[in-house]
Amino acid sequence: MDKNQLDEYKREMMKLYGQSRSRDEEAVAAVSPVVSVTEEELPDNMTVPEEGFQNTVSPEPEDVDPNAPDDTAWSGFVEDESDDLDERFPAPDLSELEENDTASEPASEESLGDSSGFILVNVRTGDESWGIEGAVVVISAIVNGSRLIIATGIANNSGTTQLFEVPVPDISYSQQPYSQTRPYSLYDISVTANGFFNARSVDVPVFSGVTSIQNFSMIPVPLLMNETDETLTIYNQEPFFGFREERRE
Repeated sequence: MDKNQLDEYKREMMKLYGQSRSRDEEAVAAVSPVVSVTEEELPDNMTVPEEGFQNTVSPEPEDVDPNAPDDTAWSGFVEDESDDLDERFPAPDLSELEENDTASEPASEESLGDSSGFILVNVRTGDESWGIEGAVVVISAIVNGSRLIIATGIANNSGTTQLFEVPVPDISYSQQPYSQTRPYSLYDISVTANGFFNARSVDVPVFSGVTSIQNFSMIPVPLLMNETDETLTIYNQEPFFGFREERRE
């Protein structure tokens, strides 16, 4: 191939390459239309370059298949989106929960009675040789399945607390046989003191106008034994007045 033929071949190839570029540019323009942006539409900190500035905008979808596997794409183009969401994500049925929802009465001291009884606590060593000053006493009661703190106090240098006033049923219930209402209230008394095992007296009955004296003989923790939260519990026997009432848990 001589030089003239070679030059002719190069010119033909350049023509074919130019036609191919033109067809590609037309295809891109058909898919992504070109939108010109003027200098007035730009922010203050931007300028239009000399060759111009153009931005391409993707075309909006024309048709969306509602039966497509990914229905989340379809949900954005339905006429009423709220109806579609309600159908795909229905509200849970809470009717059974509402029918079985029987809220119990809140725990309160008023449910223990509208009269007053009294509790006095003496805290002494095991041989009752001296009182334990600074012992902490907590009086509580079970009301509607919940533990309610009624009173707290600290023993003096004689190991005796102040006189605690607690709510109890009216005295009239204890003056009639086979009463349908329990004529007293039950209390739990807990005592803690440094160097001694914890102690607790359960189901202490308290009547209207009567002082229930509770004596605690605390047992010291051995010298070679670490501090412990173990509690020694005393269970009291309820008095019998001819009435029947289910014992609490």
